[in-house]
Amino acid sequence: MARNGFFGVRNSHFAEVTDEATLTYKKPVHVPGTVEISMEPSVETGTSHADNEVWLEEQQDNGGSGTMSFYDTESSDEVRKLIAELVGWEIMEDGRTNLKANKKPKPFAFMCEQPGHVLGRRRCLLMCQLQKPSNTMTTTAETPEITQLDYPFTWKPVVPPGGTADDRTSGYDSFTGNDDYETFFDAVNIEGLVKNTTPTPPQAGN
Repeated sequence: MARNGFFGVRNSHFAEVTDEATLTYKKPVHVPGTVEISMEPSVETGTSHADNEVWLEEQQDNGGSGTMSFYDTESSDEVRKLIAELVGWEIMEDGRTNLKANKKPKPFAFMCEQPGHVLGRRRCLLMCQLQKPSNTMTTTAETPEITQLDYPFTWKPVVPPGGTADDRTSGYDSFTGNDDYETFFDAVNIEGLVKNTTPTPPQAGN
């Protein structure tokens, strides 16, 4: 039996949020040069004791935080303007970047892919926010290094339109062979994130 294993990362896409209430997004934009995506979930557990035993135990998923590392986020005017909007900078009319201090970063959906030996996985986090990047600039030596940009980021769960608190979700994954796998990066797709709990009417003759 073939065993799967995910490795690497590629196909990073950013889709700017245009309406947080309805989870509406612009078309995802490909950002080349992905080096690493680190993600650390934030899950809190609360436990209450009574009668010498665990009385209540609750768990809350708060999303998480991590770092996105890229070799190039200025490969095109489109990407440069997008990243500037997402971190709270501004592209001036003459093409320079204004490193604004008080401009609010814009939320976005983040999408990427991990290939696999058997199945590939594509992931979408629905509500993310970038912080301004850190990088280390060093003099060239015998082996020159390309400057890597590290963007701290956070993501949080959202309630899809028509859902309840029980439908809170951070996003969705798709796998090789799923109907949407080939078109995954065409658009952010929130369909199906809320289960239809309406009873199915009986069929004639049943």
